[in-house]
Amino acid sequence: MSEPSAPSAMETWLLRFGTAGALVAMLGRGKRWWMVPLVLVLLLVAIGLLFLQSIHYVAPFIYMVF
Repeated sequence: MSEPSAPSAMETWLLRFGTAGALVAMLGRGKRWWMVPLVLVLLLVAIGLLFLQSIHYVAPFIYMVF
């Protein structure tokens, strides 16, 4: 087994952003680029839900889903 390397400056900076930063740092370090589409879809769904909750006549339907 190889010895783990020290985190780079970029990785250290990303880890300051909590869970989202840790996810991005893991994508870069672990070469798990196949997860990028999954993360982008989840981000778009989250932004869509936040936007739809701000529209008063759609908000009750969004709350029913959760």
